[in-house]
Amino acid sequence: MGDAQAQLEIITDSEAFRALQSDWDALWSRANGRHHQAFAVCWLCWLHVAKPAGRQLRCIVCREQGKLVMVWPLVTYRQLFWTLLRPLTPDTAEHTSILMDDEVRAPDMVASACRAATRLSGADVLLVPYLSEGTHLHDVVRKQAGAVFLERDIAPMAKLRDETDWDTFCATLGRLSGRKPGARERRLAKEGRVTVRLLSDESADEYSTWVDWLLACKREWAQRTGKKGAWLYSPAYRDFLVNLLDPAQGDPMTRLFVVTLDEAPVAALIAGIGKSCVAELISGFDAAYSAFSPGSIVIEHFVKWTLQQRKDLDFGIGSESFKAYWSRDNIVVTHSFRIANTRWGLVAIRANEAARVLKQRITDLRRKLRQTKRLNVSEVLSSEDKAM
Repeated sequence: MGDAQAQLEIITDSEAFRALQSDWDALWSRANGRHHQAFAVCWLCWLHVAKPAGRQLRCIVCREQGKLVMVWPLVTYRQLFWTLLRPLTPDTAEHTSILMDDEVRAPDMVASACRAATRLSGADVLLVPYLSEGTHLHDVVRKQAGAVFLERDIAPMAKLRDETDWDTFCATLGRLSGRKPGARERRLAKEGRVTVRLLSDESADEYSTWVDWLLACKREWAQRTGKKGAWLYSPAYRDFLVNLLDPAQGDPMTRLFVVTLDEAPVAALIAGIGKSCVAELISGFDAAYSAFSPGSIVIEHFVKWTLQQRKDLDFGIGSESFKAYWSRDNIVVTHSFRIANTRWGLVAIRANEAARVLKQRITDLRRKLRQTKRLNVSEVLSSEDKAM
């Protein structure tokens, strides 16, 4: 990337960030952008989540002959004694990616963006979560000095753009937990009147009520499964979702699917809209109806709608069986990294790794103690049986 043609800049001011909207929207359309890369989504992340938490904006942009060709929104924040840099997100499990014009020299520009992130941000550590394997950014990050690999995850992706129709697609599927598409809804319909709706702007007054209901269901699920996340209990994340659904934002960046039984809510799902790909953001269901798998019903309607829109479907990070089923085992492999930008940052990474190892050892020790306890109880019961 020649300096004569390209100008790299780090935006740190909210007004300068907002002033990017028009150029950013044009770039997003040209680059076939994903939901999380859209200006409207990133602006709401900043306004409702990052800024209230006291984070500092570090948005890396590049222009060629005045034309915006790259955007990578990041934020810095303090954690104990260190300054950390990470992508601007609503604090959920989001892909890390750079929005970039297809016509630019991607490897050079990505390398320049990474240099800017590591050298000019003032951070001790750069966090790069859920980075898709095989991308230019993945290739650059994994070769960075001080880069530490954290974990491997998968993101199931349903390739639906080229499907001809719903019935033909369903014919390629097997059974999910013993049932074919449509079977769960027919079973639930025996209990009453089932209604599945995609809420429109005319139902905008319902958005906040449904978001509150959905988050409450998700918190209950988190309690049952032990999969808790701070974002679930965050008023900021709640406000972020409500504002994403607000029709006043312009073109809808999210859609809300709901399922009711005799007008009582049983399941809901919020989807994020990209140019050629739709993402599942959050879904939940009333545990009282778990025997009828209402979550599967709303997922099925979501998949069908996405197919009809001729878009692909990103189920997000996770290996749940329903994701494998609808994606037909098509996955994107992601890796998460930490990069030490300073010697002090290297201390942070080593301290974090030591804490992780210690936590794992404690978990393993507790597991062994439980197994030993069960074994001892079994031996005592066996001895009593023999004595009888």
